[in-house]
Amino acid sequence: MSETLGTDNIVVAAPVLHGYFAQLFERFGATGETAREVADHLVEANLTGHDSHGALRAPWYLEKIELGELDPKAVPAVVKDGPTTAVIDGGWGFGQPASRLAMQLAIDKARQMGVACVAVRNANHMGRVGYYTGMAARHGMIGLGCVNLHGASPCVAPFGGIDRRLPTNPFSIAFPTDRDPDFLADMTTSVVAEGKLQMRRNRGLQAEQNWIIDHDGKATVDPWDFYSEPVGALLPMGGVVAHKGFALSMAIEGLAGGLSGAGCSNPDANRHGNACWYTVIRIDAFTPLDEFKANVGKLIDHVKSSRKAEGIDEIFYPGQPEHFRRAERLSSGIAVDPQTWEWLARMAAKVGVQPPPGPLSGR
Repeated sequence: MSETLGTDNIVVAAPVLHGYFAQLFERFGATGETAREVADHLVEANLTGHDSHGALRAPWYLEKIELGELDPKAVPAVVKDGPTTAVIDGGWGFGQPASRLAMQLAIDKARQMGVACVAVRNANHMGRVGYYTGMAARHGMIGLGCVNLHGASPCVAPFGGIDRRLPTNPFSIAFPTDRDPDFLADMTTSVVAEGKLQMRRNRGLQAEQNWIIDHDGKATVDPWDFYSEPVGALLPMGGVVAHKGFALSMAIEGLAGGLSGAGCSNPDANRHGNACWYTVIRIDAFTPLDEFKANVGKLIDHVKSSRKAEGIDEIFYPGQPEHFRRAERLSSGIAVDPQTWEWLARMAAKVGVQPPPGPLSGR
């Protein structure tokens, strides 16, 4: 389901939005190459329907540069290296170049050794983790990835608790199939990404039931109960079995925060960032690639052959909704909520950048 909600969005063509972001990031100090990479990542998130990780994040990145929390000129570096492992230090720059380097290094090592694992620390927001696991799938490999927040910025209550103790801690796995598109699962271990709640708030809409609790632990649909003092919390994924999402989130703390050296969630952490864990598996080190892809294709056919529930026209496998949404939005444009658009315009005015004239439509 798309996160394009509300009736007052600004709709902009993807290439126009990409150019706007790239120009802004470069004016705020990034190299042209880095500015284009980050812009590409944000626009791609919007195109695939992950609006919580798209345009919504651009003004936040610019604000972090102003506050000295993000070094736009930082270049990620390999600080530990082995035959099948590595650690990348992002130098507190944009998270996207650091994660792209980590996944590319893991792919290269797995091509030689069969399996490789690379961790990232000291990086800012890296965007959508599925962007990177998808890189492995395109190389005929399996990609796994997960992310924590460097031990800081908790926003999710533990199972059975009401206080913020964990981040949303996303997880992704992707692998190739003999169908189009590849299998790509990308999810938070909270019931919803925080950005989706922020989008609801920006548009003056309520949250869905069972997304959040208020400061006293009571269920609420008012996003401001999460963002206003005293703050509430997001809930772990799983509803009545939320202990499963909670357990997975804690496991990600160990994988992303522990292995990278960035640290797990704790009360003393004071710098928001992303620490990441990526693992790549070369499929043909275990079984012929074509055989693997055919087996996954049969699985997809088997799953999609199920009788459909009332109101359902088609059963989609992970990665398929994003595939269709991307084609649709390349044609129809990307919707940006007015609050994010105005925030971007204020940041643009500081560096003499003119917002794109004439969006496709303002609805």
